[in-house]
Amino acid sequence: MNKTIIINISGVIFHIEEDAYEMLKNYMNEIKRHFSSYQDNFEIITDIENRIAEMFTELLEKESKQVIVTADVVLVTSKMGNTEDFGDDNASDFEPNPTADPIENKRKLFRDIDDRVIGGVCSGVGHYFGIEARWIRIAFFVLFIFYGFGLFPYLLLWIIMPKAVSRTDKMEMKGEKINLQAFQKNVEEELQAVTHNISKAHEYAKPGLGRLGSFIRDVVTGLLKFLGGTGKLILKIIGVLIITFVGFLLIAAFIALLVFLGYAGNTDVSTIFPINALTPALRPAIYVCAFLVIFIPLLGIILFIIRVLFNSRKLTRTIGFSLLMTWVLALAVGIFCIAKNATDFKEEASFSEATGLKTNTQNIYYLQMGEERTIQEDFVDGNRTKIITITGNDRDFDTPNRVDIDLHLVESGTPTLTKTYSARGKNFDMALRNARQIEYYYTQKDSLLVFDSHSELKEGSLWRNQEVRLKLNIPIGTVLYIQKQFASRFFQSQMYDCLDYDDDNEDLIKVVATKEGFTCQKTDKAIARQKEYNQENEIKDSVSTILKF
Repeated sequence: MNKTIIINISGVIFHIEEDAYEMLKNYMNEIKRHFSSYQDNFEIITDIENRIAEMFTELLEKESKQVIVTADVVLVTSKMGNTEDFGDDNASDFEPNPTADPIENKRKLFRDIDDRVIGGVCSGVGHYFGIEARWIRIAFFVLFIFYGFGLFPYLLLWIIMPKAVSRTDKMEMKGEKINLQAFQKNVEEELQAVTHNISKAHEYAKPGLGRLGSFIRDVVTGLLKFLGGTGKLILKIIGVLIITFVGFLLIAAFIALLVFLGYAGNTDVSTIFPINALTPALRPAIYVCAFLVIFIPLLGIILFIIRVLFNSRKLTRTIGFSLLMTWVLALAVGIFCIAKNATDFKEEASFSEATGLKTNTQNIYYLQMGEERTIQEDFVDGNRTKIITITGNDRDFDTPNRVDIDLHLVESGTPTLTKTYSARGKNFDMALRNARQIEYYYTQKDSLLVFDSHSELKEGSLWRNQEVRLKLNIPIGTVLYIQKQFASRFFQSQMYDCLDYDDDNEDLIKVVATKEGFTCQKTDKAIARQKEYNQENEIKDSVSTILKF
């Protein structure tokens, strides 16, 4: 029966035999004497005690016992090494037999803040997988630049991975044997860096805002280091690419200015929306102002990148102030011209024209939309107005309007079509004059009505929000066959209910004017197909019944 003693090593309670305790005590005294001359000897001893406590804990758990014996102390001290080994040139070659050693050193994932560009994530991952940090950095950079992926996992790892603060952390991060020789080497190589890191280790014990502040500070510090270190070459390459791209934008803006002013190209841009919404007298000023508002910031970006990345002083305060004042002046003049042009939209006027439709004995009409010569369509608002670019009559018109139709029920009489033209202007008379610049056509051949899909402006006219509204007055008892493509132009919501998109063979919908309003009915072709479908189902059911018997 051996006497046991309770000891405390690095905050962990152990039961140890008396002989083993004396051996461990002498061992620790030798270590303390050896490191007593170092400035941070307390931290060194603490790290060594932490490691010894970890090794004892692993031994007790692995062998399922509660008391440390002499053999355990011998094993741990042989693993850690002795102070006498520091004078032996071959001490670094000492390696215990790994198969006989129950204690294993496992490589752990830490952020290497001593070899960091931003946060030390890439260095830590490189140590963990045995890869040079530069390749990890290149991988993150390529993923971020070319695939838009890489920043989020980097920030996530930055938050999750702890710093390698203590010497033990750094040795575990690199997979080094944690013994006295390793501590000695670490102390000699990284004494100043370790002192700085230990003084900041308490930051990661702060919860909430404290740790967030430390994280933000590390980000800023890392970015500054990145800008002044290895990232400078990468930033220069990116800067050259940005300068090249912005340079092309400047050239494109200058060419566009020449085209708009009429000095380059054969295209008359005055008919293109929204150019045809500008008063001709204001166009040159607006063109130049728009060019300067775009050109000066792009030029400033180029000069700023050259100054920061290439340490050039081409952009002096005088040049910068002059560019700023020119940009502000161009912006102010441009806003003034646009505001002045907006006065041409102050008043609204409209007029209507009513025409009778040719009647037929059957009171049946086929409504169809003419060939839609649409190049592109862009929504102007959320209602029904669109910008439709079309080509016709050997001239280009950009009419921000499509024509919609309203069905109106009348008790009796003949069908009539009312066309309402509206526009805006500086005053009522000018608005009415602008409304008369609209051209819209429809044709009737017997019972077939073909409506143009769009309205046009007369050549040389300015766009002043011209619109055409059609109202088709239909007497009760009239039957309308409406082209599906044309049905979406009607204001009546029930038109959408009439659309049978499941039947690709049917191009028409049937609408009947009744006292209750306009109702949808199936066409004769649809009824015939439905009967044929029902008959086929009846035959199939009969055959199935016979087969069962």
